[in-house]
Amino acid sequence: MIKLITPFILLISLSFSGQAKELAGVTVEDQLTSANNEQLILNGMGLRENFWLDIYVGSLYLAKQSNNVAEILSQPHALRIQLDFIYSKVSSENLIKAWKEGFEKNQSVEKLKVLQEKIDIFYGFFEESANKHDQYIIDYVPGQGTNVSKNNVLLGNISGEDFKNALVEIWLGNFPADKNLKKGMLGLN
Repeated sequence: MIKLITPFILLISLSFSGQAKELAGVTVEDQLTSANNEQLILNGMGLRENFWLDIYVGSLYLAKQSNNVAEILSQPHALRIQLDFIYSKVSSENLIKAWKEGFEKNQSVEKLKVLQEKIDIFYGFFEESANKHDQYIIDYVPGQGTNVSKNNVLLGNISGEDFKNALVEIWLGNFPADKNLKKGMLGLN
């Protein structure tokens, strides 16, 4: 009987291994299908911290894994950034302040002027606080733009690869929101 059970348990454990990753109580899938039916794989995940507080788990999904930011920004494929909030409540004002700081640190004044209308639309998606267990999904779909969703409800779409790149640089740029989060999303941890 034990000889029969052991292979069965091994088969079950193998079928579940590699299916999901966990960090700070948040479990994410290893693979998913994008809005344009591209297969995306988990590139990496990390923890956004502010002083000693854990704010959210950020996960990056790409068509092809990479730890090279220039390569990620130039890939002509879909990508996803998933933010799973673990802190009790982050106010709308603090969210927008963090996004604004991320855009300003990683973009030139000229680039910000060009993108300002799109950035303002993005800020409008964060008129409510982010609470523990809220999930924001930022999906870039080539030719369609960047979809932003909260808890599986589409908040809107912003066109342009230029906006997508500026947004991704909040997490992966030269001046990321959190250096350890960047490393995690690049799969370097």
